[in-house]
Amino acid sequence: MISEFKVNYLEEPKLLFNNRGEAYNPCIGLIKYGPRFSGNINLEHKQFKVGIIGSNKTISQTRLIFESFEYKIHPRNQIRPWKIPFPGLNKDSPLRFSFIFDPSWEAKFTFDEFNEIEKLNNKNDRAEYTLNLIKEKMISIYNKETPPDIILICIPDEIFAFCTDNKLIKPIIKIDDDDFHNRIKLIAMKLKMPTQLIRPETLQFEKTQERFLVAWNLVVGMLYKCQKGHPWKLTYLEDGTCYVGISFFKEKGKDTIRASLAQIFLDTGESFVLRGESFSWANPKFPKSPHLSRDNAINIIELVLKQYKINKDGKEPQRIVIHKSSNFWDDELEGFKEASKNIPQKDFIAILESDLKFFTIGKYPILRGTLISSNDYKNNFLFTTGFVPSLETYPGLSIPRPLLIRPFQLKSDITKICKEILSFTKLDWNNTFVYSKYPVTLSVSEKVGNVMAESSAQNVEELDSHYFYYM
Repeated sequence: MISEFKVNYLEEPKLLFNNRGEAYNPCIGLIKYGPRFSGNINLEHKQFKVGIIGSNKTISQTRLIFESFEYKIHPRNQIRPWKIPFPGLNKDSPLRFSFIFDPSWEAKFTFDEFNEIEKLNNKNDRAEYTLNLIKEKMISIYNKETPPDIILICIPDEIFAFCTDNKLIKPIIKIDDDDFHNRIKLIAMKLKMPTQLIRPETLQFEKTQERFLVAWNLVVGMLYKCQKGHPWKLTYLEDGTCYVGISFFKEKGKDTIRASLAQIFLDTGESFVLRGESFSWANPKFPKSPHLSRDNAINIIELVLKQYKINKDGKEPQRIVIHKSSNFWDDELEGFKEASKNIPQKDFIAILESDLKFFTIGKYPILRGTLISSNDYKNNFLFTTGFVPSLETYPGLSIPRPLLIRPFQLKSDITKICKEILSFTKLDWNNTFVYSKYPVTLSVSEKVGNVMAESSAQNVEELDSHYFYYM
C-alpha cells in the first residue's frame, strides 16, 4: 500500500514521418507527410509489387478489395480524431504509395488439387498436403525474373472445410501441434519473402473491423513488409542506447522446455528479434513464469550486443535498457550485469500488470501519460491508456489500469524511463491506432514467440532477425 506518492504527467509522444514531419496520430501523419520510405525518404510515389496465392474466387475477391482501396473509405458513423477516413491508394494519394498486381505473380489452387486434398483420410494429412502446395506455389512466384515484394495468401473456404472443424466460429488449421499460419511464415522466411495471410471472413468483410480500419491496418502492415522498413519512427530515442525486451515461449512438443526471446530496438528505428538458448523449466511454485539462469542471461545479452555492433559499425552502446514482463531474479540480474559490464549506463525494468485503479472527479478517466510513483520510486504506476487530449476523449470501455513499472537496476531518471515506455506504445506497425497499452518491446513477443515455438522452427539453426517475417 502506497501511503505517499508523487504524480507527474508525461506528454503524448510524437511520431516522425517523411521529410521529418511530426504527428501524434499515425494515420494523420501518413496523410499529411507520407511514410518514411526505406532508402529514399523523398520519393514522391512508390509502387510495390504484390503476388497472390488462392483460388479463382479468393484471388478475384482480393483484387476487388484492393480496387476498392483506391478510393476514400469513411467510417460508418461520424469522423472522430481516432476514426480517420482511409484516403485511398492511387497515384494522387497523400499516402504516396500504391500496390500493383500482375497475373504472373499469381498461383491458383486447381480443381484437381482440391480433389486430392479431399481424398486424404484426416484433417492433419490434408493440412500438411495443403502446406506443401502453398510452399510449391510460393517458390514458383519467388523464382520469377522479377518477383513481387510480398505474397498475399488468401486461404479459400474449401481449405478450412477440409482441414478444420467448421463448427468453430473462427477455425484454426493445425498440423499436429503446429499452427498452419506459423508454418507458412517459416517457409516464407527461408525464401526471404514477406507474406500476409488473409482469411475468408476478411475477404467478405464478415465479423471484421469497419472497412476503413481494415484498409488502414492491412495497407500499412503490407507497406512495412514490402519495404522491409518502418513507415514511421519516434521523434526521439536516445542515441547510443540499445533497448531490449526479454520474454519467453514454450517449445511445442516439449512440456518443460522454454526459450528466451529478445526484441531489440535502436535509436535509428530499426528493430530485430533474437532467439536465446533453450532451457528446462519445471518450477512447481512458478510453473508459467520462467526465469533465466545466470549463463542464459549472459548468452541472450551477448547475442543482443553482437547484433547491435553489426548495425552500428562495431560500436558498443553507451546505455542498455532491458524491459521484462516479470520481476528480475538474482541469477538473471547477475547475468545481465556481467554481459553488459562494459556499458556505462544500465536500466533493468520490470513492466507488470496492475489491478490498481484511480478515479477522477469529472466524467472522463485519468489522463494517458499519468505517472504515479512511490517516494522511493520502487513502484511506479504508468497509465498507457486513459483520456487522450489529442483525441479529446478516452477511446476505451473499461476503467483504465496502469502498468506497474518496477526498476531493478536504475541509472536513469524514472521519468525518462517511463517516457520511453510510453513512446514504445506507439511503434506497432501492424496497428494504426494512436497507441497500444503495452510497449512494443514486449507486445510483439507473443506473435514472434508463436512462430519460434513451432517444432519445425526448432530445427532451424538461425532464424531471421527481422520482425516483418513474423507478423
